[in-house]
Amino acid sequence: MNDRLPYDDRDWTPPKHDVTAQLGVVKFKPDDTAHLEIKDEQVCRERCRRKFCTHSCPAQVYRWEEEEKSISIAFEGCLECGTCRNGGCPYDNITMRYPRGGFGVQYRFG
Repeated sequence: MNDRLPYDDRDWTPPKHDVTAQLGVVKFKPDDTAHLEIKDEQVCRERCRRKFCTHSCPAQVYRWEEEEKSISIAFEGCLECGTCRNGGCPYDNITMRYPRGGFGVQYRFG
């Protein structure tokens, strides 16, 4: 008996999407209070050399401010994907909760 799967000749080329263009159609209704927070700024300054959150967030919400030696958060553009709380910070130094109902990212389908 042959345990191998049959040859699949379908085209598996991933579709080409321009993430920046896709983000342009996403709407945001920002709340007046942030739903993202750095737990301890000292951890960012002294322990985190690579500033992982600034690289892992697909919406680039986190930015290292060299002059202030702190992370700035533009929570208004958060996609609420959860990357920052699920491995985006190896020091578990980010608190993320979802915005109140009716606020935050508002995806449009179609």
